[in-house]
Amino acid sequence: MKPSTKNAKNPRGSIRPLKDNQLRIKHIDYLYFNIYSYFYRLSQYRQIVNPRMQAMYMFSLGSGGWLLLFESLYLHLFKHHRFASKMESTVFAGTIYMLTAAFFHYIFIIRDRDRQIVEKYEALTEEHPRRKLHLILSLSVLLLPYVLLLCSAIVFPRKN
Repeated sequence: MKPSTKNAKNPRGSIRPLKDNQLRIKHIDYLYFNIYSYFYRLSQYRQIVNPRMQAMYMFSLGSGGWLLLFESLYLHLFKHHRFASKMESTVFAGTIYMLTAAFFHYIFIIRDRDRQIVEKYEALTEEHPRRKLHLILSLSVLLLPYVLLLCSAIVFPRKN
């Protein structure tokens, strides 16, 4: 074994050598980091609100969108049911958004998980030439459930 490598287990359990300068990327962490770094860079040029809070709320909106998409698919495909009224679905969506925002506020802001993510990936992003592509991919992952919800509303309209 080379002196510049060390043993590390990959998620499937096999052992493979990792170089010292290699990072083990957690995709959710990297997605959050891309959004955070965008808001941080934006805060350097403009007078905006705390970039930590903006990244956390953007991430919670995306996660809430995924939860709503899965709930919509579950109700449509398995239960063959929809919400009785628009007000009921609005209250449900608002509750999902509030719960995800509270959950991610606790994880990222109160427990300082976002600072750990930034420290881990900060050196990686400065060297990476495709930083803008990764930001676009991260934002598209967060916006994809809303596009799919819109498409499902068009394809499967409500029968009044």
